[in-house]
Amino acid sequence: MYGDVVILDATPMLARHGRRLRTLVLTLFALFVAHDAIYVAQFGVGARYAAAMAATGHDAYYVPASLIVGTTAALIAAVAILRLARLTADRAGGSRALAPMAVEAGPGYLHELRFTWLRLFPTVVALFVLQENLEAWFGPEHDLPGLANVLGNDSGVVLPILAITTFLLASLGAAIRWRTRTLEARSLAAVRARIRIAGRAVPPAWIRETAALPHEWTLDRR
Repeated sequence: MYGDVVILDATPMLARHGRRLRTLVLTLFALFVAHDAIYVAQFGVGARYAAAMAATGHDAYYVPASLIVGTTAALIAAVAILRLARLTADRAGGSRALAPMAVEAGPGYLHELRFTWLRLFPTVVALFVLQENLEAWFGPEHDLPGLANVLGNDSGVVLPILAITTFLLASLGAAIRWRTRTLEARSLAAVRARIRIAGRAVPPAWIRETAALPHEWTLDRR
């Protein structure tokens, strides 16, 4: 910690796989949320919903899988929100003097949202089709629906619900990611303003290492 600026140390493994893990959990969470929304829209709640879930092979795995995905998503969201709150508190505590400075924080929120949603939406659609076919294959009739659950005449709500669900979750994820990246960039600017490194050459190996990592993970390295 330098003054009121917190420097985070990330291991190479965390730097490489942290964002991938968050993206994976967001994708699976969007899949389960959209899946439930689609079945509720088609069958309502209560007995018809339970009967439809049982008839399509959900009983064996769906509840424990959805609990695991939901719990993991909640934990990752809590960590991200706490991280954002700490960065905001650090900013309010003493780094507001950097406000007039031009801080390079990367693409804006709309770019982050577009990038996230255009990857999340088709991925969740593909996983939904795969999920429905696997459930049918392991069900009693082994009647694979193919793309009928998404493109069939009786499935007019599926694509809109998948699009809306992924867009809402992408909006939330993009907002947290963009705001965190912005505050991290300001923290980095504060570090550079406070620390003076004199007569010390940057090791070439460190330059290669940081060039290979997502820059949002690297704030400072002595």
